Amino acid sequence: MDNQIRVDLKVLHPWLQYLIKKMIKKCNKKGLYIIITEGLRSVAYQDSLYAKGRTKPGTIVTWARGRDYASQHQWGIAFDIAIVDDLTTAKKENVYDLKAIKKVARIAKSLGLGWGGDWKNPVDTPHLYLKKWGSTTSKLRKKYGVPDNFKKDWKRKVKGKSRLYRSKDMNKKKIKCWIPKGKTVEVLWYSKLGFAKVKYDGKIGFVFRSRFKKN
Repeated sequence: MDNQIRVDLKVLHPWLQYLIKKMIKKCNKKGLYIIITEGLRSVAYQDSLYAKGRTKPGTIVTWARGRDYASQHQWGIAFDIAIVDDLTTAKKENVYDLKAIKKVARIAKSLGLGWGGDWKNPVDTPHLYLKKWGSTTSKLRKKYGVPDNFKKDWKRKVKGKSRLYRSKDMNKKKIKCWIPKGKTVEVLWYSKLGFAKVKYDGKIGFVFRSRFKKN
């Protein structure tokens, strides 16, 4: 069997992209094959989902209005899953089998992801997310206002020739490569200790935050 990626992973947060790939590899080793059904959502799409079961036919699928930026999907920090099984292409049954999803969730949580199945109300078992900002979008909305401002922090240019370190101890003897002046890196996460974990030219390492140009 194969995984089915039905969304564009490249528009998600770089750290989430990285963890999704690791999660899929670990799941596949356990015989679990994943369908990714939801990723980044626009305001219009989120509002259309919110209308289901309210002003449009169907059952309620979300509690977040698009215009409120209350869904983690709108910030590119979440994705939803189903499970590939032998019935997927035929009857499309059991793709939300809770027992199988719990197995995936355990693997995802071991990598540091949050799981909507741990929420009290609403419980959202297909939902996985970056938990750095908590289980809601309130911290992101307070700091950035709208997702477009948040996305500016996902990529940064270095203001001068910079070292890409192998580890967080920033040992000069442990350099993966040099990043040329003005080049762009993808920021996986920022540390309060003055460095960031980044991806550059396919390599993942650490850079001093002082090396970044201002946005």
